[in-house]
Amino acid sequence: MTAIISLANLLPTLALLGAALSGIEQVPSALAHGPAARSPKDLYHKHLASRQKLADNVAARGTTPNKKGLIRRQADGSKCRVRGESYTAPSSSSAAAPASTSADAAAPTNNAVDAAAPSSAAAQSSSAAPAASSAASTPSYSGGANGGSVNVGSKLGIAWPNGDWEKQGAPNWIGNYIGNKASWYYTWSPFSVSTGDELGLEYVPMLWGPGHVGDWYAQQGSWPSTVKNALFFNEPNQKGQCDVAAADAVQYWINDYLPLRSKGIRLGQAAPTNAPDGLVWVQDFQKACTDQGHSQADCTADFYPVHYYDTNVQRFQEYVTNYHNAVGGNLWVTEYACQDYNGGAQCSDQDTWNFHTQMAGWFESQSYIERFSPFGVMKDMQGVNQANALMNPDGSITSLGGWYITTA
Repeated sequence: MTAIISLANLLPTLALLGAALSGIEQVPSALAHGPAARSPKDLYHKHLASRQKLADNVAARGTTPNKKGLIRRQADGSKCRVRGESYTAPSSSSAAAPASTSADAAAPTNNAVDAAAPSSAAAQSSSAAPAASSAASTPSYSGGANGGSVNVGSKLGIAWPNGDWEKQGAPNWIGNYIGNKASWYYTWSPFSVSTGDELGLEYVPMLWGPGHVGDWYAQQGSWPSTVKNALFFNEPNQKGQCDVAAADAVQYWINDYLPLRSKGIRLGQAAPTNAPDGLVWVQDFQKACTDQGHSQADCTADFYPVHYYDTNVQRFQEYVTNYHNAVGGNLWVTEYACQDYNGGAQCSDQDTWNFHTQMAGWFESQSYIERFSPFGVMKDMQGVNQANALMNPDGSITSLGGWYITTA
C-alpha cells in the first residue's frame, strides 16, 4: 500500500516533466538556402524559455530532468578540422589553414516545431509597460561599456543559443568557448546563462520581438550585474524573423526598452538583415519615432547592430562602412557568416577560413566597430553553411572556434 501511495504522489511530477519536455524535444530542421531558410531565432528564445520553465518546475520538486529533453541538433561542424577531432589550442598565435576534409554535412532532421508558450502572462501590449523616462541626451561612449570581468576590452562575443544545462567537463560547456578572447555573450533572448555569468562574461539581453515582452519583464530581476548593454528586435525586416513594421516597433522601444537607459544600460538598435530594406527599416524607425512625438534623444540608439551573410570580404567591409556612415553611430556585428543566399556557390572550407580571419582582423582595426560575434556556436547551423560552425556535433569546439577564442 505504501508503494502505491508513493507512486500516486509521483505521477503529477512525471506528468509535469513530460509536458515541459514536449515543448523542447522538437527542433527546427535545417532548410534549403534562402533568406527565409534559417530557422527563426525566435525558436532559440522559446527553447530557452522552455528550459527555464522546466528547470524551475523540477527544482521545486527536487527531481532530476531527463537528459532526453535536451535539444540535440544534428549537423557537421567539422569543416575546419579533421572530422572527429576536437580543437587543440595552438602553441603559437598564428592562424593555420583548415585541414581538408571529404566529410559531407550531416543530413538535417525533419522535425516539426512545438513552440512553448511564453513563461510570463504579462500583457504584451505596450500599455501594460511602465512609462519611459526621457533621456536628456544620448550618452557618448568609446569602445562600449563592458560589465564583465573576463577578457575585458576584447570585442569578441559568443552568440549562444545552447541554454544553461551543461556544466564543466561537458564538451558544450560555455566555459570552453571563452579562451583569452571572448568577453560577452547573448542568447537571442532575455534569458542569461548562469555558468557564463559566473565565469565573468558580460551578458547582453535581447528583446527579440513584440511577442517576448512578457519574458522581457519577467527576466529582468534575474539578470546578472554584468548587464551594461541591450539588443533590440532581431531582423525586423525579415519574414520568419521579428518581421515588424518600423512604425509599429516604436511603441515597444519607448515603453518596454527605453526605460533600461535610466538604469545605465546602453541601447542597441534593431539588427536588420543586409538586404537593401534593412538599413531602410532603421532609418524609417528613426523618422517614425520622432514623428510620433518622441524626442530625438529618446529615439536614438547608443549603437547599431548589423547582420551580414555573403561570400565576399570586400563587399562585407563596404557594407559595414556604408552602414556606419548612414547611421552615424558605432556598430556591433552580431551575426555574420560566409554564406550565399542568392543562388550562387557556397564557400569552401578555405574560403570560409579566409573570410573569418580577414574580417576579424578588420573588425579589430575599425574603431567604430565596438563588438563582433560570428554565427554560430551551435551543433546545427540552421541552414547556414556548416563550414562556419564553431561547435562540433558532439558539442566540442571546432578549429575555427578555437582560432576565434585564442587568436582573433
